[in-house]
Amino acid sequence: MTQIEPYENIFLGECSRLTRLVFDCLQKLEKSPSDLITIGRMVNAAEVIRGGAKLLQDVDLDLNSKMLIELFKGAQDVQDRKKELEMMLGRFRVLVNRTPSRSGPV
Repeated sequence: MTQIEPYENIFLGECSRLTRLVFDCLQKLEKSPSDLITIGRMVNAAEVIRGGAKLLQDVDLDLNSKMLIELFKGAQDVQDRKKELEMMLGRFRVLVNRTPSRSGPV
């Protein structure tokens, strides 16, 4: 048993919750692309997800969270990043539907 195994479910649960939060933020930004609070919340959640994904060795989650951080960090208005927003919505939709959690799909 590795040292991380006892905490794996905790990391998985947290990454699942935050993945859903990112997805919700992306959907909200479709309607309100200048919402700086939502942009900041989404990027912060993606940074935490990235750390958890590395511990869980989840390459897809790590790559998608890294891409989201790079695309939206420092953004003042997502309107200029409409194509990126649509792409990330698609990617996080897959992640949300992929990973089960205690309270339903992520």
